[in-house]
Amino acid sequence: MKPIAVIDLFCGMGGFSQGAIEAGAKVVLAVDLWEESLKVHYHNHPGTPIKRMTLGTKNQFSIFMREVEKWRKMGYHVHIHGSPPCQALSNASSRDPSEGMPLVIWFLDLVKFTKPDSWSMENVVPMRKRLPEGTPSVVLNSADYGVAQTRRRCIAGEGWEAIPTHNKETWLSVIDALPHLKDELFSHMDSGRADAKTTGINPKTGKKEGGSGKLYRELNNPSYTIMSNPRKLVHETKPKKIRSLTIEETLILQGFDPKYDMTQARTQKNRWTMIGNAVVPAVAKAIIGGIKQ
Repeated sequence: MKPIAVIDLFCGMGGFSQGAIEAGAKVVLAVDLWEESLKVHYHNHPGTPIKRMTLGTKNQFSIFMREVEKWRKMGYHVHIHGSPPCQALSNASSRDPSEGMPLVIWFLDLVKFTKPDSWSMENVVPMRKRLPEGTPSVVLNSADYGVAQTRRRCIAGEGWEAIPTHNKETWLSVIDALPHLKDELFSHMDSGRADAKTTGINPKTGKKEGGSGKLYRELNNPSYTIMSNPRKLVHETKPKKIRSLTIEETLILQGFDPKYDMTQARTQKNRWTMIGNAVVPAVAKAIIGGIKQ
């Protein structure tokens, strides 16, 4: 089997790169615009070449074509991954979803131009219905890959099959991932999605319902999707804010090693934003580990 070279576009702090490396691949280029997140990426993966640039123009295709040809000539199977910004495409956004599609289409055009041996693109689930007809895609849940979080993402791509390692009966709970919380008497986690529809348990009724008021999920279940705001832990009998998850706890629930170094991010808010935006490494590992050569 050929060694695998990965080009990681819209790489952020390095979630896909981390999973690819865990799967045995070599990340040969990581690209993003946010300089601070690139510093975090480089600090954790100092051997990976990084490039800061604004992606989205066709005259950039030749840059990545040269990378594909270079590593293919060296005997590598070349995989291109991209995680275009998803804010406008999210159900939680009030923006026009069409605003989120130009970079998605740009990435698909890049794939057609460079013809990598395999490719993947990660985004929120609503993107799937907007993909051009015939674009191969699946919806993957992080909980199916051993992460204590029910984060669902649409992954478009070809040349791989991400085989789950867990099922609903064997999903990890928050307590499984963070067993010390059991001793702190916290029993629920604020979903952070108070206005979302049917996203959690209303502590007043014990039922799954949306509407006004906070929604919570018991800690003996996986967490909801980790987003750019800190999750709050609350007491069972009288729901109220107790404390936020720490950065290390948030990293664990996103599937990172808690020692993943975030010190290059200047503020706590930026750290949470980077972690919330990151590709779950376990999903990336399954994609790269499932490449068919």
